[in-house]
Amino acid sequence: MPEETRTVYLHERFFQKYSVDRRVYCVPVDGFFEEKLFLPPIEYPRKVLDCGYGRGDWVVHLAEMYEQCQVLGIDIYPSILPEQPDNLDLSGYNLNDRLNDAGLFERNAYDLVHSRFVGQGVKNSRWPSYVQDIRRLLKPGGWLQMMEYYPNIQSDSGLLPESSALTQWWINYARVMERSNRAPRVGQRLQLLMGEAGLREVYGARINLPIGNWHPDPRKASIGVEAVEMVGALLDSLAIWPFTEKLGWTDEQVKTLTDAARRELRDVRLKLYLPV
Repeated sequence: MPEETRTVYLHERFFQKYSVDRRVYCVPVDGFFEEKLFLPPIEYPRKVLDCGYGRGDWVVHLAEMYEQCQVLGIDIYPSILPEQPDNLDLSGYNLNDRLNDAGLFERNAYDLVHSRFVGQGVKNSRWPSYVQDIRRLLKPGGWLQMMEYYPNIQSDSGLLPESSALTQWWINYARVMERSNRAPRVGQRLQLLMGEAGLREVYGARINLPIGNWHPDPRKASIGVEAVEMVGALLDSLAIWPFTEKLGWTDEQVKTLTDAARRELRDVRLKLYLPV
C-alpha cells in the first residue's frame, strides 16, 4: 500500500494519511461520533460530495451504506480503490480551484458535502471562497460537514513546558505553514466561515484525541495507547518537507526534534491530547 494513501484502523475507527508533498495527514474522527458517518439529521442522502477522499474509507462506507445514493469523491491525489461501489464516482481535483466544473459538479443538488482534514493543502486565502463554493453546490436544506485537526498538542495536566519538543515542533510548524499561505488553525474558524458563506444552523464541537494510557475512560485510554505511535509518525511526516525546504533545517535537525517529541508522547504524566 502506498505510504501516501495508508490508512490505519484503531478499534473500529480509522485514521487517514496524505502524502508528504501535499502535507495533509489525518487523525481519528468517526469513533468519537458513535460510529456515525455524518452528524446532520439526514434520513437518506441521495447525492453526496466528499472533498478530499484520501484512500476512500469514508466515501466507500457511505456508498455501501446508502446504495441508492449518488456519491462523488474528489481528491488532488486520486487513488484507485481496490473495490469501488457502483454508485461511487472518483475524480482528481485541486480544492484550491473553484468548484465550478459543470462537467463534474451540479449546483443546488447535494444533500451532504463532506470535507475533512484538507487544511494542509488548501491555501489560507482560499478558505472563504471554498466554503462559498460548497454552499452553492448544496440543495436547499442540504448540509455541510467539515472537520480539521489542530496539530498543537496540548497537556491535560498542564505539565508541558514552553521549552518542550512538542511545543517547539508546533511553533516551527505553524510558522512554516503560515509562510506557505496555509492555515494550521483553520479548524477554529470553520463555524465563522460557514456563517459568512450564508449557511444557517451552524454547529461546532471540538474533540480531544487522547495520546497515551492516561484517560479515565478505558475505551479512550485504549485509543490513546494506539495513538502514541500514530501521532509520532504524524509529526515526522508533517515536518520533514516544510522544515527542510522552508526553514533550511537538515534532516538530522528534524530527526532530533521529532525524536524528542516522540519521547514526550510516551510520558503519561503529561496527559497529552490532540484537538480535532
